[in-house]
Amino acid sequence: MARTRGIQAAEARLWLEMLLTYAFGSTPAQRDAQLDILDIAHDAISFPDDIPSPILAGLLLHWADQYVPTEDWQRLQSRIRKRRSSS
Repeated sequence: MARTRGIQAAEARLWLEMLLTYAFGSTPAQRDAQLDILDIAHDAISFPDDIPSPILAGLLLHWADQYVPTEDWQRLQSRIRKRRSSS
């Protein structure tokens, strides 16, 4: 059984960067997801006081549930772990 996906609020900005990069990949499914993630990114950057980290994490998780297949999610998690360990 696969683990439940999750994004820690403290890492929401890091995930935003990672998911934006992912959305601009070359597959048609990724291209379909670009507008939605750009909307989230615009709001998070333009109105940071209105979208605190826990809410941003929830928005990103919802987006990922819609657009990121399990195998890609696992690769993204691995990249996040590498970023954590290098910080």
